[in-house]
Amino acid sequence: MAQACHVSSRHLAAAPVAGQARRTSDLLVLDRVSIRAWERILFVECGDGWIAEEAWRRAVRAYVCGLDTSVAHVELAKRLREVPGKLEFKLWDGRRLPLPDGTFNRVVATLGTVPRHDRAALLRDLGRVLRPEGDAYLLQSTTGEGWLQHALAEAGWTDPRELARTDDQAAVLLHVRPAPPTPVV
Repeated sequence: MAQACHVSSRHLAAAPVAGQARRTSDLLVLDRVSIRAWERILFVECGDGWIAEEAWRRAVRAYVCGLDTSVAHVELAKRLREVPGKLEFKLWDGRRLPLPDGTFNRVVATLGTVPRHDRAALLRDLGRVLRPEGDAYLLQSTTGEGWLQHALAEAGWTDPRELARTDDQAAVLLHVRPAPPTPVV
């Protein structure tokens, strides 16, 4: 059963760059996603980069990459937060992740802001950049849950598990793993 996550206005005031709704969902993700030292973590649609920077700080020794389709967001994140080789930000086209296969232990994607091209293809691409046994976390508006279940099934993702919802029930955080590759005989 999902647990509600309460986020106080004190936490939100510490990060005035983005809107209150974005920080609420960022804090929900950071409270629920397993972030450990020495991991490689990807944030898809990271906005101004605050969530990626906070994950990097919590993980201590990790590599964190944030992607966004907005040139303005990526430029702002680089200017405010980038630490070359440790915390980096890149622009992407919303279709294919500009990253090598098997690069990340954790992928966190904010799906509500991802352009609506072929969603199943995007989910398969998230699986492509995950290492074996890697974990994906998907943050989605509750008004769009119907398409997500269909796209997850089409992409071969198994057993989506709800981790939490925002207090206002506007967003849901899911933990998923891509289906294991079929052995070639």
